[in-house]
Amino acid sequence: MPNSSKKILLVEDDPELLDVMTTKLSLSGLEFAVAETGRQALDYISQNPPALILLDILLPDIDGLTILSELVKKEETKAIPVIILSNLADQASMEQAAAIGPYEYLVKTKTDLNELIKKIKGKIGAE
Repeated sequence: MPNSSKKILLVEDDPELLDVMTTKLSLSGLEFAVAETGRQALDYISQNPPALILLDILLPDIDGLTILSELVKKEETKAIPVIILSNLADQASMEQAAAIGPYEYLVKTKTDLNELIKKIKGKIGAE
């Protein structure tokens, strides 16, 4: 069974952003898996808990906040670091995420991908 200790799960349904993100993660030498729906994300996490999750809030089925709520319920997933990457820049969404746990919340349009990669590497110890 492959060691998923440094693997990142990218949860994103926007095809263009997904393309940009997967290219950036690949070029950075990071191992990752992709989920395009909340259901895919939850299934993946239950089978292969990743080192970190990059999570979109607006997904076609189960939203990111619900995924966060599911993660904190389980002993084996509640400690997984999550970076929320969303276009929802409103205070209410940020507060909802903060109420669930101490997650980093980044707005897609204001996030530099090089900085994001540095944050990811820092959180998973892959300097």
